[in-house]
Amino acid sequence: MFNLYTVTKEKTNCKGFWKDNESGKIFRDNILIKKIPLINKQWENQALFSSGEKAVFYVYGKKAFVEYSSGKIDILRHRITQHENKLRPSLVKFLLHEYGGITIFKNENGYTLEAWTN
Repeated sequence: MFNLYTVTKEKTNCKGFWKDNESGKIFRDNILIKKIPLINKQWENQALFSSGEKAVFYVYGKKAFVEYSSGKIDILRHRITQHENKLRPSLVKFLLHEYGGITIFKNENGYTLEAWTN
């Protein structure tokens, strides 16, 4: 099984922030994490690419992957997590600058921030 991070219009406790490499624009999305059998990965990715997604983010084992519609795949081997009671905009900006994308999970104890890097 792998965890596929998909953008949804529904309100969720998981937010994705990422910076477009070409324009520098910062995006904020509600994220839904789906557990998908590995055998269905290619089908799921193609469905997302067909709907207009430029890239797909998923976690399998202890690695994260960014798969682009062009076929290029970035492998991210190091997961960085940080727990915060309050979400500071300056911290979000710093992590976006350092890693290009972060996921923020809201929970009963505050927030868990997650970033992946090579």
